[in-house]
Amino acid sequence: MSSEIMSTLVALAVTVMIIALIFAILNLARSFRTKRDVRKAYHKARSRFYFGIFMIAFAADQVLLFPTLVTYIIVLVLLFFGILNVSYGYRASKYFKGNLPIENKAWEEFEQKKHQ
Repeated sequence: MSSEIMSTLVALAVTVMIIALIFAILNLARSFRTKRDVRKAYHKARSRFYFGIFMIAFAADQVLLFPTLVTYIIVLVLLFFGILNVSYGYRASKYFKGNLPIENKAWEEFEQKKHQ
């Protein structure tokens, strides 16, 4: 593979890693800041999704930079856990997103009873 293509792929992988890590940290911070349980679980699931993307991009970056047998073994482990995190994060965030309106309604009812 030519060095120009290789450097472009490495730069792309690093860019994806940085963006995914920022979104993972952002969603994790949101989960700590909220008091609502469903919203907390939703943000944690999204954080896992983005961390899985980070792991996959990191694995791709390592394969491009260090093509050795040890790296391939480590990359397989990273890809396995990255794909698991993306899969779980996607399914869980989809589930919790469907429950957000129910929680919002219950929270509004709670606030109304609290102020009466």
